[in-house]
Amino acid sequence: MKQSYVASSLVNVEHDKGRLMNQLSNSLVIFDFFKEKFERDLYLMEFSVSSTKKYGKRCKDISHFNEDLKQSLFLKQVIDVCAFLDEFNVFRALAKDNERVKNLCKLVKPALKRIEGVKGLRRYRNALAAHNFRHDSKKEDVVLISDYSKHPDCPNSIAEMFFLSSLCITIIEAISSEFSSELKQALECYFSHLEDDRDDPLRGIKTLREAYDEVEKYRIKLDLKPKFIESEFTEFNMALDKLNWSVIPVGFDLVEDQTNRAWCEVLDLYLRMRGYQDIKYIQGEKGRFINHWLELYGYAITITDKLDAFDPSGIKKHYDSISTWEPRNHKTRAQQVDLVFNEVMKVVVP
Repeated sequence: MKQSYVASSLVNVEHDKGRLMNQLSNSLVIFDFFKEKFERDLYLMEFSVSSTKKYGKRCKDISHFNEDLKQSLFLKQVIDVCAFLDEFNVFRALAKDNERVKNLCKLVKPALKRIEGVKGLRRYRNALAAHNFRHDSKKEDVVLISDYSKHPDCPNSIAEMFFLSSLCITIIEAISSEFSSELKQALECYFSHLEDDRDDPLRGIKTLREAYDEVEKYRIKLDLKPKFIESEFTEFNMALDKLNWSVIPVGFDLVEDQTNRAWCEVLDLYLRMRGYQDIKYIQGEKGRFINHWLELYGYAITITDKLDAFDPSGIKKHYDSISTWEPRNHKTRAQQVDLVFNEVMKVVVP
C-alpha cells in the first residue's frame, strides 16, 4: 500500500511539473509575440517621426500622416500594454512553484511598477481604445472624452506610451534571456503545429483598388459623397505620366492652362467604369475663350497638362457664362476616345 501511495505521489508530482512547464512555455511564446508587436509599432513611430523631421516642411502630407499614425499607435499601445500586464500576471502566478520565475519577477519589479503606476491605463483602454465609448456603470451614456484625456491618472502622451512599450520589451527580453532554452523549445514546438497558409487564396476583398470600388457603390446608393474619389484623381494623373503617348491621336495633347474637351470624355468613361454617376459636362465662356470640365459629387474636374479638382463655385466665377455640353456624336471621335481610354486602362492599378 505504501509503495502504491509513493508511486501515485510521484505521478502527481510529475504531472504538476509538466503542467507548470506547459504554462511557462505558453507564456514564453506569448511574450515573444508581444515583443514582435511592440517592436513593429515602435519602428513605425520612430520612422514616421524621423521622416517628418526630414521632409515635413516640404510635404505637408507627411506631417498629417505622422499625426494620424501617432494617434492610431497611441490607442493600439494602450491596448497592447494592458494585454501585456494581463499575461505577466499569468506568468507571475508561476513564481509560487518556480524559483527562477520568482527571482526574475523581483528583478523586473521596478520596470513593472512604473508601468502599473499609470493607474488610469485600463480605464482609458476600456472607455476610449477597446470598447464603445460608453460608461461601464452607465452604459446608456456616452463617455466624455475630456474626463479621460485630462485625468492625471490617464496617459495623454505618445512618448509616454512609447516608453511603456519599450519597458514591456525590456521585461520580455529579461524573461527570454533567463529562459532562453525553454523559449527555443517552446517556439519550436509551437511552430511545428502551425500549418502553412502562404498559398491560401485571399478571402473577401483582395486589393485596395477593389475596396475603393465596393465602398463607393454602397455610398452612392446611400446618397453619400464618395470617400475615395480624390484617390481616383491621383491615379488618373499617374496614368497620364505612364501613358504610351506615341499611339495617342491628335487632339488629345495636354497643354498647361488650356482644358481639353476630348480628355473630359475619356475621364467620363474612366469614372463611370469605377462606378461613379451623375457626371455633368460643363463649359465656361469668357470672351473668345471656352474651357470644358466635368462636375460630380461637389467637384469640378479639369484636364490641362494634368487633372485638377476644384470647387465648382470657385471655377465658375471666372467665366461670363456657364452652360452644359454634350460629347461629340461622331464615330471617329468615339473610336478615338475608346482607344485613349483603353490605353489609360493599361497603366492604371487594376
